[in-house]
Amino acid sequence: PLHTPRSKDLIRVVTEGVTSKKKQGQTIVNMASVESKVFDRLEGGKKPSKDLDEAEIDGQFLQLASSICGAQHWTTHFMTLDMVEETLTALNETLMRLGQDPQKDEESMEEIFVNIAEAADGIERAYTFANNLNLKLDPAHWLFDYTLALARVLVGLGDVKSQKYASEWIHRVDKYAARFENEGMQKVVVALRDAWKRDGSDSKRKAETKSDDNKKLKS
Repeated sequence: PLHTPRSKDLIRVVTEGVTSKKKQGQTIVNMASVESKVFDRLEGGKKPSKDLDEAEIDGQFLQLASSICGAQHWTTHFMTLDMVEETLTALNETLMRLGQDPQKDEESMEEIFVNIAEAADGIERAYTFANNLNLKLDPAHWLFDYTLALARVLVGLGDVKSQKYASEWIHRVDKYAARFENEGMQKVVVALRDAWKRDGSDSKRKAETKSDDNKKLKS
């Protein structure tokens, strides 16, 4: 009976079942290993490397997390946000250096806009991840600092369109800030949220002043 077609089919199913369980077990082991490595990395495991800089090392960790654990796993989101934080810090430093060389400024601005878009996308995906957890907890408890850093960069660009975009991001965390942040930080939040309004008011005042000056010259 063991040599009948039906018996062979049964043996094949059992064998495939065992193989499938082994693969699942190995996947769990691999994911646990990645989780441990990412946790150590984020908890201060960054060590100087002669061959790679920190951004490249973080990129490798992000690729590892994404490929083993998946795009929606916490390791992927945490490594993404770690890189977002470093990117936004670098962008602030770049913005402060603008104005010295027009040609370099133009090249820098192209890179700045690309980096801002990538940072915003990473934070947006983190908000989606946090909301999908259904914890009944404002994602701003986790994402406040990243959102604020992005808004700072956007306001630092100086144009009204970027500042309005910053205001949209700040609206995601202003209620959280009003309840949980200190007075100084609340003022920062309001300043970033309303930066585009001040810019418009300044432009209006300049236009009015120029108009008044023209009237005086004509009189």
